[in-house]
Amino acid sequence: MATERFSISMPSEVRDRIREHAADAGLDVSTFLTIAAQAQMDQQDRVRRIFRPFEEARAEAEENAGTGTWAGDEIELTRDERAEVAAILGRPSRDEAAA
Repeated sequence: MATERFSISMPSEVRDRIREHAADAGLDVSTFLTIAAQAQMDQQDRVRRIFRPFEEARAEAEENAGTGTWAGDEIELTRDERAEVAAILGRPSRDEAAA
């Protein structure tokens, strides 16, 4: 992999802290920053993967807005889930009301 150089600007206090932490880790600043940036990108990628289904459902809901079709219409809550929702909303569940 080719190595490229680029510069970044930051307050001197941050630069000094980076140098200190890199030295404590036994790394040069470039390696330290590369590892830190890669860790941050990996975390963001994991978050994106986790939230992708929700983002897709939101996009579908926006696309279907006003059409009478709702994203998630095919989802059926269990009896316990319906009771939990009803408790949160402060009203009897349809199962309780039917009893």
